[in-house]
Amino acid sequence: MANAPKERRRSRRAEHVQGKLDCRLPAARIRDISLAGVYLLLPDPPPSGQDVKLQLSLRSGEQIDAQGVVRRLELGRGAAVEFTELSPAARALLVQFLSLQFSETGKNEQN
Repeated sequence: MANAPKERRRSRRAEHVQGKLDCRLPAARIRDISLAGVYLLLPDPPPSGQDVKLQLSLRSGEQIDAQGVVRRLELGRGAAVEFTELSPAARALLVQFLSLQFSETGKNEQN
């Protein structure tokens, strides 16, 4: 039996995020998000290497503005975007949001 590939992510990611995404990419939705970036579900992803501007709207009503670059894409499915610009305030909001997501996930897994 082959070994599973080694995890290369630097940051823990939250899946099934309860937030919405507004960006210049039509019909984009968040699959998962971390402090390093976000995976966007969209039918026609931008090419690898393209810069994108994102505005993430959290359940709390707060917004996170970020810039990123497409690092990996899956045609017809989506794109992995690495954050390249995230203000300290936006990063703090994202840390708080992810902490809440992880604590809720832990509670759900215990039930």
